[in-house]
Amino acid sequence: MQLIKNLNSKQRLAFFLTSIIIIIGIIYFIATYTNRIGKVEVTVQYAPYVATIELNNTKINNHSKTWLKPGIYKAVIRSDHFESIERDIEISNDYKYIVGTMNAADSEGKDYINSHKQEFIETEGIIGQALNQEGIIIKKKYPILNYLPINNRLYSISYAYTDEGEPIITVKSEPEYLDIAIQKMKKLKNVDLTIYQINFTAQNPFAFYTEEPHSSPEETIKKSFNLSGYKLSDGQNIADNYYAATIYKYDYNKDLIYGHYRVLLKKDNNQWHIISSPQPILTQQNTPDTPVDIINSANSLQP
Repeated sequence: MQLIKNLNSKQRLAFFLTSIIIIIGIIYFIATYTNRIGKVEVTVQYAPYVATIELNNTKINNHSKTWLKPGIYKAVIRSDHFESIERDIEISNDYKYIVGTMNAADSEGKDYINSHKQEFIETEGIIGQALNQEGIIIKKKYPILNYLPINNRLYSISYAYTDEGEPIITVKSEPEYLDIAIQKMKKLKNVDLTIYQINFTAQNPFAFYTEEPHSSPEETIKKSFNLSGYKLSDGQNIADNYYAATIYKYDYNKDLIYGHYRVLLKKDNNQWHIISSPQPILTQQNTPDTPVDIINSANSLQP
């Protein structure tokens, strides 16, 4: 206080103004920091830059940065002479983009694109970064994609995406090489095959059947399926009320065993019932409502 008393009026005014500026700065910093807690910095960029962007009915600035809480947002992008866009966008700690380009709806929109090409070129670059990040996220969620595609003279394993963005794995091979392809997938590190939808181009000979429950699981299998030309392996009881076995083919001409289809049954009222059609590998998609540990036990059966 004595220091302030020793200042002249101009010095005191400058001191108080400086103090006020510092206090305002501190308050602004605290308010900004508090407002950003639990949020991530998001890049917002839609071409044309004159487009308006609303997230959950709240307008945000285009061609800018904003802070948002992770979650799914309903985005609406509009601009005169361009086709409006409505889409759901999921923001997370790994994905922090709201980006895209709009299509011209008329000649004026096309003229705008021609006269503002740089906006679209810049945005395409940002979209590339976003797609790259999205690819990293998807491969983190679905590790098998890090290994695909796999191609050789015996089989190929590839993937495509559903409309919901989930991968569908396709195994293309002749029946006699199906087991080899399955073993390859089982050896992929950090891959849980049960979470995927896996399609096989080899025709499943047991896709359609008429179940005939029996007190014996082996009899249920034999009576429910046409096993002509196929053999039934020794089965295995799993957790008391499940039973797994494989149906396979033996080629006498080539002395070759192949095409193992895993069949899983469940016991109910002293009768054994088939859970789903036999598959080269059981997953949560083709063997629904079955505990994963049961599926894994069935898949571990040696051909």
